[in-house]
Amino acid sequence: MGMPEVHTGPAAQAGSRSRLSTGSELAFVGQSIVAGGVFLATSGMRDDHGLGTDPGVFAAIPVMFLVVLLAGYLHRVLFTLPVMALTRALGSPWWAPLWAAAVAAAYTGWAASAWDLPYGWTALWIAGPGALPVVAASYAHHRSLGWSGMAARVGAATGIALLVCAFGAFLQERTGLGAYEPPRLSREQYAGDWIGGGGAYHLRLGENGEAVAGNMPLVAPKELWDTCSGTGTWKFEPEHESGGLFHRGPRDRVTLSIEGCGPMRDWEAAGTAERPELFSVLGDTQDLHPRHAVTVHRV
Repeated sequence: MGMPEVHTGPAAQAGSRSRLSTGSELAFVGQSIVAGGVFLATSGMRDDHGLGTDPGVFAAIPVMFLVVLLAGYLHRVLFTLPVMALTRALGSPWWAPLWAAAVAAAYTGWAASAWDLPYGWTALWIAGPGALPVVAASYAHHRSLGWSGMAARVGAATGIALLVCAFGAFLQERTGLGAYEPPRLSREQYAGDWIGGGGAYHLRLGENGEAVAGNMPLVAPKELWDTCSGTGTWKFEPEHESGGLFHRGPRDRVTLSIEGCGPMRDWEAAGTAERPELFSVLGDTQDLHPRHAVTVHRV
């Protein structure tokens, strides 16, 4: 008896490419969902500027899922189809990871030169969501997994990763491990120039307590973006002295008194000791506009 005939014609090759395409997009969607889970799970390790997690994030999950599907289509156009074309023209499906790396390198070089970005970080950001799904799909293809097998594997891996994210978030909340801590600076370290909003806000804090404000937000603006400029004074309030009658949070504060501006917002410490920031929250729970933080950083 002879060996069974192996079909390598156009139909078989098309089936292989179809499985590679389907597996890539499944892996991309699963990877995006896990990335969102990691982002939410690590929220306690970032500065929320006193706002906490916006409940609107969870309400927007259906919309974000549609965005992920759209991004999956974009991934197909930018990565999967070029890799399939290169595989068809220059090599077998075993070469798909190599072609994915080549496509990622080409996009990295273009992005780094066009926007003057660091090549290393740009390569990681592009190769992660771009090339890894193609590599995963190529591995699944070589294991002879069909569409249902790929979907089952991706779904199981995504579910396990989300459970790990949930458990990690629970531990982080309970133990405080890796929780964000505002910087504790001396009064002298707050003296200097501060800018924010792409240069829209400017604040100069003098060593002797003098202050110069340029377009700084007011406490109770008539409009959301009302600002004021002028000269006055500033006062540094360390965390242990900034409680008063009402609890004002575990942060150092800078209080401004600018002539002609009325009462100014308190500005609280944020950022890191190497890159300190001051922030103030605009709006309140009764406003039609959502609350958000405005930040300035030291020049």
